[in-house]
Amino acid sequence: MDYLRYYLGPLSVAVGLMGFALGDAWVWLGFGTYFVLAVFDILLLRDLAERHMNNPLLADLPLYLHVFLMVGLYGTFAWRAGVDGGVQHWSVFNLVGAIASLAWLSAVPNLPIQHELLHRRDSFSRGCAYLLGGLYGDPLRGLPHIHGHHIHLGTALDADTAVRGETMYTFPFRATLGSYRDAIRIEGERLIKQGHRFWSVGNRCLQALGFEILILVVIGLIGGIGAALLALAAIAATKLVLEAFNYYQHYGIVRVPGTKYERRHLWNHLQPIVRALAVEITNHSDHHMDAFKPFYRLKPDVEGPQMPSVFLCFMAGLIPPLWFRLILWPRLRDWDRRFATPEERELARAANRRAGWPDWLADLAPSA
Repeated sequence: MDYLRYYLGPLSVAVGLMGFALGDAWVWLGFGTYFVLAVFDILLLRDLAERHMNNPLLADLPLYLHVFLMVGLYGTFAWRAGVDGGVQHWSVFNLVGAIASLAWLSAVPNLPIQHELLHRRDSFSRGCAYLLGGLYGDPLRGLPHIHGHHIHLGTALDADTAVRGETMYTFPFRATLGSYRDAIRIEGERLIKQGHRFWSVGNRCLQALGFEILILVVIGLIGGIGAALLALAAIAATKLVLEAFNYYQHYGIVRVPGTKYERRHLWNHLQPIVRALAVEITNHSDHHMDAFKPFYRLKPDVEGPQMPSVFLCFMAGLIPPLWFRLILWPRLRDWDRRFATPEERELARAANRRAGWPDWLADLAPSA
C-alpha cells in the first residue's frame, strides 16, 4: 500500500490527459480532480504513519512516470488544439477549462515531484526536475530554493516565507519576482567567480529562458500559435497557483537572522491525500532537517507546528479574514507562545503590529 499511494499524482495527470484526448468540455476533467482530492483531504483524519518502503526503484517509479505523463499532458493538449483546427474554435468555457486543468496539474502534483527530483544528487533526476520546472515557467527553481530558501527561511531574505498580514492575492506575485530575482543574483555571482560575463552562453538563466521558448515553439508547431499562447497563459497561471500553495507552508514564521533553523520553524500538513499527492513535501519539518532524504524516508513531526488540510487552508485563504481569524491566528498564537524564543517573540510582536493584528504576546513581554 505504501508504494501504491504515490501513484495518486500520476493518476491525476492521466485523468487530465484523458480529458484533452476526449476534447470539448472534457478538457475540464483534470481540474475536476482538485475538488475530489480536496473533499477527501479535508474529511479524512491525519496520517501520522511512517512509510515502510525498502526498494528505492519501486518507490521512485511514480516520480518518473509523472515526468512522462506531464509531457503527454501538454502534448495531448497541443494535439487536441491541432485536431480542432486551433484553439480559436474553442468556446470560452473550454478555453478556461484547458487553462485550469493545465495550471492545476502543473502546480500540484507537478511542483512537489519536481521538488523531490531537484533535491536528488544524480544528473538524470535533476534533468527531469528542470523539464518539469519548465512547465510552470521556472526551470531554475533549484537555485533560489536550495541556495536561498533552505538557508533563509523564516527571515526577510526568504521570498518563500509569507509575512504576517500578507494575503494569497499579493504573495504569489512577490514570491515569483523574488524567486526570479534570487536566481539571477545567484547565477550572476557564479559567473563572476568563474570569470565570465553575465550575458554569456553559459548563463543558466538565459538557457532557461531559451528552454521556455522551445517548449512554446514545440506546442505551437503541433497545435498552432493559439495553442502556444494558451500554454503560455497556463504556465503563468501555474506559477501563481503553486506560489499560492507555497504561501501556506511557512506563513508568519519568524526566525532571528543568523540563527540555525529547527523543526519548530516549519508548518506541517499531514492529511493522507496531500502526503501522497505531494510526495511528502508537506511532511515539512523532516525534509528541512535533511534536504537530501528521499520522500519515503521522511518521518512525520507529530509534535511540531501543525496546520489543517492544505486544501482547506487554500479555500479559506480566498477570504483573508476567514483564513486569519479561524485558522491562522490560533495557530500563530500557539507558535509564538510555545515554540518561539524570547527574541523571536519580539520579532513576532513587531510583525503583528505592522500587520495591524492583535498583540497576543503582551502578557509575556518583558517589563520595562
